[in-house]
Amino acid sequence: MAIIKWSDAQPAHRAPDALDIIFFEASGTKSFASETARDAFRERWLGRYLRIYPEWVYLAVDDEKRLAGYLLGCLDDPAQSPLFSDIGYFQDLKALTALYPAQLHVNVAPWARGAGAGSQLVEAFAKDAHVSGCPGVHVVTGRGLRNVGFYVRNGFIEQGHVALNGRALVFLGRDLVSGS
Repeated sequence: MAIIKWSDAQPAHRAPDALDIIFFEASGTKSFASETARDAFRERWLGRYLRIYPEWVYLAVDDEKRLAGYLLGCLDDPAQSPLFSDIGYFQDLKALTALYPAQLHVNVAPWARGAGAGSQLVEAFAKDAHVSGCPGVHVVTGRGLRNVGFYVRNGFIEQGHVALNGRALVFLGRDLVSGS
């Protein structure tokens, strides 16, 4: 599995359809009230990162040159950035986002799961974020979801939690300075 930056990727790997297939398959949200709602969901969790933070997009490509997964993120503290004001829980977590300002989203195609692509993507992002001077990275996900174990295996530790619309969310942080 090769991890490549978005800017170095072949056009076929950067095609929106290729990313969308993985994105919507991995998403917990499978149905939408309208095409407009679907487009807004995509923009919130995928599109804005591709447009605004392309330098923080990584792709996993297998030996047959197939897109196996992706990671997108940024180093901006989402509680301080107006770009993320549509995600209300960040204000409730601002003490934690100050310590772990970088954020990421990683998704891997079903056929590539368990082969290490997700971990390789996280490590590439964490290494580059550390080199850039970022003190920590975080993810926010639902308590009890399968991805919590993945993040824990990749060095993230539960730092806090918040409720959103009756759902328990966990804030998982990974220190990039001391490695803990």
